[in-house]
Amino acid sequence: MNKFFSNFHLSFTTFLDYLPALLGGIFCFIITFFLANFFSNIVSKYAIRRSKDTLIANFIGKITWSIIFVLGTVLALGILGLGTISNKILAGAGLTTFIVGFALKDIGENFLSGILLAFSRPFHVGNFIECTGVQGVVKDMTMRQTTIEADNGKIIFIPNSLILNNPLIKHLNNDNNLRQEFSINIETNHAQKAAKIITDTINSFAFVMHSPTKKAKVVIDSLNGDKIKMLIVFWLDKEKLQGSKSDAKSEIIFAVFEKLNQVGYSYS
Repeated sequence: MNKFFSNFHLSFTTFLDYLPALLGGIFCFIITFFLANFFSNIVSKYAIRRSKDTLIANFIGKITWSIIFVLGTVLALGILGLGTISNKILAGAGLTTFIVGFALKDIGENFLSGILLAFSRPFHVGNFIECTGVQGVVKDMTMRQTTIEADNGKIIFIPNSLILNNPLIKHLNNDNNLRQEFSINIETNHAQKAAKIITDTINSFAFVMHSPTKKAKVVIDSLNGDKIKMLIVFWLDKEKLQGSKSDAKSEIIFAVFEKLNQVGYSYS
C-alpha cells in the first residue's frame, strides 16, 4: 500500500510539474488556430480589395492559414517538450509530400493548374468560354475546377488541368452565350429559296435579335454532291426570351423544318 501511494504521489508530482507545459501547449495550439483564421481572413479581404479576384484572394488566404498553423503547431509541440517529434515532422514533410503528391497526382495537377490560372487569369466569372468541346458561362472558379453553365442549363465542372492543357476560347462579347447555330443539308437547286425561308422563319420569332450586327444568317458551309450544307446562325434576345435557350432553339428548328416541308423541299 505504501508503494502504491508512493508511486501515486510521484506520478501526481510529475503531472503537476508538467501541467504548466501542457496548459501552455494547449493554449498555444488554440491561439494558433484563431490567429490562423484571423490573419487568413484579413489577408483574403485585403487581396480581394487589391486584385478584385476571389480565386487569388482565397488562395493567398489558405496559404497564410497553412503557414501560421504549421508554425504554431511546431511551437506548441516544443512547449509540450515534444521538440524531437516536431523536428521529425518537419524532416518527414518532404517525404510525405512526395508520397501524397504521387498518390493524388490528378488532384495535385488540378490544384497546381488552379494556381497558374489564378495568376494568369485568362478568364473571369461571367465570361463565356469554350474548352474541350464544352462551352458556357463561367459561374465559379476554385483551385481544383471551373464551373460553367451550358446553354441547356446544365452545370458542368471542368478540371483546371484540362483548361490549362487544351485550347481555350474566350468570347470577348458575353452576348455570345446567346448565339445559336445549327446546320442542314438541302438540295443545291433549292438552296437560295430555302435560305430565305429559313431566315424569314427565324426572324418571325420575337425573341430573336434583329440588329445589324446580330441577325439571322445562312452561311454555305460545304458542298456534297447535289446537296449544300448550310450553317444557320442567330442570336436570342435575352430581354424577350422566356424559358431556356435550348427550348427556344428547338422551337425555331421545328418551325424551320415545318416550313421546308410545306414547300416540299427535302433536307437532312
